[in-house]
Amino acid sequence: MGKIKILIVEDEYIIAEDIKRSLLILNYEVIATLSKGEEAIAFVNSQKPDLILMDIMLQGDITGLEAARRINEKLDIPIIFLTGYANESILQEATKANPFGYLLKPFEDKELHANIKMALYKSDMERKLRENRLFLRNVIDTVPDYIFVKDDQDKFVLVNKAMADIFGTTPQNMVDRKATDFFPVSNQKAASIHQIFTNNDVKAEQEPVFYPEQILSDLKGNEKWVQTTKVLLDNKADRSRTLGVAVDITSRKNSEIELQKSLDKMKRILEQTVQGLVLAVEIRDPYTAGHQKRVAVLAEAIGRKLGLSEDRLDGLRIAAIIHDIGKIYVPAEILNRPGKITPVEFNLIKLHPQNGYDILKSIEFPWPIAQIVYQHHEKIDGTGYPRQLKGDEILLEAQIISVADIVEAMLSHRPYRPSVGMERALNEVVKDRGVGYISQVVDCCQDLFLKEGFKFE
Repeated sequence: MGKIKILIVEDEYIIAEDIKRSLLILNYEVIATLSKGEEAIAFVNSQKPDLILMDIMLQGDITGLEAARRINEKLDIPIIFLTGYANESILQEATKANPFGYLLKPFEDKELHANIKMALYKSDMERKLRENRLFLRNVIDTVPDYIFVKDDQDKFVLVNKAMADIFGTTPQNMVDRKATDFFPVSNQKAASIHQIFTNNDVKAEQEPVFYPEQILSDLKGNEKWVQTTKVLLDNKADRSRTLGVAVDITSRKNSEIELQKSLDKMKRILEQTVQGLVLAVEIRDPYTAGHQKRVAVLAEAIGRKLGLSEDRLDGLRIAAIIHDIGKIYVPAEILNRPGKITPVEFNLIKLHPQNGYDILKSIEFPWPIAQIVYQHHEKIDGTGYPRQLKGDEILLEAQIISVADIVEAMLSHRPYRPSVGMERALNEVVKDRGVGYISQVVDCCQDLFLKEGFKFE
């Protein structure tokens, strides 16, 4: 590394030469010795020194203070002021020129050397700080999200380019101004702006404030979905600042909306498919179709009381409304015969869970509809049919439909017998509570009728 290049601006020749001699002894390079401010300004524009020693009270065109001010406007060169006067007014004027040192003439070589070292160090630190700030500025300006820092007066301290674009201005123009300076409060489109880009909702010693979804509208009426997080950076008596970041989630939100539309469409198609199956049964046997609809109402009520999610309730309802679809293969005269049926005929009826499974297994439901229908006559003790499943081998939805199926069948009138009444219908499942049917399912069914007044329409 070469020698430090120093410019001396001193209008007293003897003092200038004395300083030059000291600098050469200290192993610095003196690139020029000038006596006027205008000369100094012209010189540094063509040959940039590493440091300037500037007499405050230069004689002639302009003072050293004015020369230093004009140099600082364009160039980044550390300046150490020299003066033979130390009164308070001169010191105050000197501070306005942002000096890197201040030497009272006459001074010793070691004092001069120390000031130069400190001035160069301070200049280097300030340069690195500016570079870091510029790097940070470039980083936040390339971020597509909206970043801001506000003070306790709700004025912007820092914003990035993306946010300034929302306000139709530049980041620099927003500093020390409020959102209301750009968006009048009376502007309805500004409502989201004032909610998102304010710090009124951030309190001392509070966790970050998070808004999962907000609509952000700019002055042109363009709308975006954002997620906003705000946090208190500091909460001192004389200063309080809030950092806010609003993340643009418009693409994700639009995808969610489109996905929900697709799901809603698929759900409508499934409903239409199920209704088509119900209609097929209803045309052939209106009693079976009505039974399935009522079982679905009771099964859904039991499932809701058990705390099933809305999604599982949808699957339960659809399975219940077509749980006897397999009876479409059973002759109607057997299903509605007034007298007793033969063992052969009963075995034929017992095939309906298998038949229902075969009809439904190829349909891609988002729930295990075919399996639920297959299992709705199984019992947890293994005495059910058609596969004698036990306990957890049976889906909960199938066990709910099993209880609802028995109760509805006994409560409803049939061509071959009248309703047996609520007490007998409930006793039919209560006597098998914890043996053939899950206790909680039976208890929920009882509570619906006896405590909550459940009735079939």
